[in-house]
Amino acid sequence: MQDQPFRVIVIGAGPAGLYLARALGAAKIDYVVLERALSTFLERGNHLLLFPHTVRLLHQLGLYDEAKKRSYRLRRKVDITKSGYVLSDYSMWDLLEERHGYPTLPIQRYDVLEMFYKSIPNKEHLIKTGAKVTSINETDQGVEVELEDGTVETGSVVIGADGVHGMTKKYIEEAVSRAATEATDTPRFDIPTTSQYYSIYAEGTNTKKIPSGIFYETRDTGRAIQLGADDDTLRIVLYRKLPQQMAGPVSYTAEQTEEVAEALFDMAVAPGVTLGEIWPDFHKHTARLVNQNEGFTKYWHTDRVVITGDATVCTSSVNGLGVNCGLHSSVALANQLQQAVFSSAGNPSTESLRKAFARYQYIRERELKAIYIQAYSSMRQLTWDSWKDWFIDRFLRRWIGSDFFVRKYLNPLVCKGQILSYVPFEGVAALLPWKWTPEKEL
Repeated sequence: MQDQPFRVIVIGAGPAGLYLARALGAAKIDYVVLERALSTFLERGNHLLLFPHTVRLLHQLGLYDEAKKRSYRLRRKVDITKSGYVLSDYSMWDLLEERHGYPTLPIQRYDVLEMFYKSIPNKEHLIKTGAKVTSINETDQGVEVELEDGTVETGSVVIGADGVHGMTKKYIEEAVSRAATEATDTPRFDIPTTSQYYSIYAEGTNTKKIPSGIFYETRDTGRAIQLGADDDTLRIVLYRKLPQQMAGPVSYTAEQTEEVAEALFDMAVAPGVTLGEIWPDFHKHTARLVNQNEGFTKYWHTDRVVITGDATVCTSSVNGLGVNCGLHSSVALANQLQQAVFSSAGNPSTESLRKAFARYQYIRERELKAIYIQAYSSMRQLTWDSWKDWFIDRFLRRWIGSDFFVRKYLNPLVCKGQILSYVPFEGVAALLPWKWTPEKEL
């Protein structure tokens, strides 16, 4: 392995994994992406919100116009009760675009995957599907990844973008445990991954002509609904509290999906329209019932194996930041890796790689901790999980005002968005300055 040129093995071809493929290619770093599924993108998938700092990342890769074609413009956010009573109506998305130059784009997960995949040169050779990883082995010289079919991929590092229940995360946890380093480590934020809520993601036809560009959010005790619409299509997320806390991956049937949906039929999705009225308009064959995973991983890397995306931090989808977090973590990781390879003339030592991975975790950990805590609270306030949560959502938030949340939380978060340091780029002019910009010279 030590005689081979530097090569990265990416496990997982989700948004974080395919973004890394583009980022590594731009850094002229050799790589391969291993995906256990037979396709890199599926028809079924979650609805995503790409916030302005993430749309900026797409712009840097030349994908901004394509993303806009696959999306529509969000303008306002309307909070309502289960009866359809309007609690607040404010131009949240317009305010974000005004201050940061880029819009927030609602988009399907499969559209993001397809955009990334189609933009990767030589993708037929660099992305391998049906490649289920069974083991990882690392030495001081490199890594070996064994696949279920018996083949072995060799490289210099492994990046696990294989999700919250992926094997890369488990490998790191076991490796750290064997090394028995926990007693001397700096205390870290660590939350075991569990689920206290589950959700249905569904897409349908806008037969009721619900206004386009408005993000409706309905709250009630133990349940909630988020709905977005354009002129033709509805995209909805239904939330309900689980009967008991769960851990590990879970699969649900179509019958269970219908049962969960029916329990929310009385709730308004927009003023004057209930879920029961529009549920027949949704495409049941693509609707998904999934658990909402919440957790924060303590250890992100060994010497030559590192994780990104949901494998590091998973939050509920209630604030729409999950995919944004994963992509910006992948940017920070790509920047550190590019710097390590560039500064060592293409042959970084194990020690320099370990330090690069440690810097990556340091850069992302503090921001992601704040996002995790905020998403955890938001889920419980939206579903009125306690009297305190009900009071905050029903009254305190309305008294403070919606713009306060945008100015104090979202604006600073967006301004700190990562960018690939080694890719020249001139973005859209914005009122608020970006913390990170590409290097002028390399």
